Amino acid sequence: MNIYQEVKDSGAKIDHHESDLYIPVTTETTKLVNQYKFKSNVKRFINNIDNKPWYDIPFAYSPFWEKKFI
Repeated sequence: MNIYQEVKDSGAKIDHHESDLYIPVTTETTKLVNQYKFKSNVKRFINNIDNKPWYDIPFAYSPFWEKKFI
């Protein structure tokens, strides 16, 4: 299972830009990110809409890739 599907199954909020997956920083999403194979690529940022910390997970928004290759 990929991190997008794990986050989706957890019920966490999901956003994206192109292929980058954005998820809020919570206890549950932090556990998922810590187990992620490419966690060294994950960055934190402050979301301009809610002013809370979110994770930016490059290339992890699966629907983007599904559209490209289907």
